[in-house]
Amino acid sequence: MVRAQRVGEVQVFSFDVDGTLVGPGFADSVWLRGIPAAYAEKEGLSFEAAFEHIKREYDQIGENRIEWYKIDYWLKRFGLEIPCEKLFNEYKGEIRIYEEVEGVLNVLKEEGYELIISSNAATEFIEFQTKPLKKFFSRVFSATSDFREVKKSDDYYARVCELLGVKPQAVVHTGDHWVFDFLNPRKIGINAYYLARNRRRSRADEKSTNSEGVKAKEEDEFVISDLNELLDSPVC
Repeated sequence: MVRAQRVGEVQVFSFDVDGTLVGPGFADSVWLRGIPAAYAEKEGLSFEAAFEHIKREYDQIGENRIEWYKIDYWLKRFGLEIPCEKLFNEYKGEIRIYEEVEGVLNVLKEEGYELIISSNAATEFIEFQTKPLKKFFSRVFSATSDFREVKKSDDYYARVCELLGVKPQAVVHTGDHWVFDFLNPRKIGINAYYLARNRRRSRADEKSTNSEGVKAKEEDEFVISDLNELLDSPVC
């Protein structure tokens, strides 16, 4: 049954991709297996030697530069004349959509919510991994591809809301990064949930929590272990 929308209520559910909708295996395989293997073949190196060289190059650029996220940049840098689509197809068997995802998206869609993807990953990675889920989503936003931001800042989320034509309070975002999927969207009033599939946060996450002054009771309320919990949440 489609819900009748009322002013001020939740209208949009937003989801991160890696670690939220799909496992990390595909992206890791492309970056850490596919590119080193192609470079090893091109240069006549062992995979191990090629991997060490590729890893050093990744580290030299670092994740705070936009190039770090651009596969076309790396293919050109390593002189690899291989389309990224070919690499993707070699490792498509590594794509794993979490088992509850399609059921949850189906319920939310039938309830009349608009569903979007909001990820830090490059658009080509998002679209390839989420092909089976494409029918659920009206929009796909990539911080790196669409806004040239290396992380999802509060300003990024504000721009997404502006493009959707909704107030932040009408959006629920869920993702697996404590800062970029939980703290930052909450800064502008988005209803955010932190997805901890192992129900444990790292020491770095704990430090971030303390520095932001998030209370334990509050953090427990908005920490979920799988997407099914969204359906029982107060915002749904």
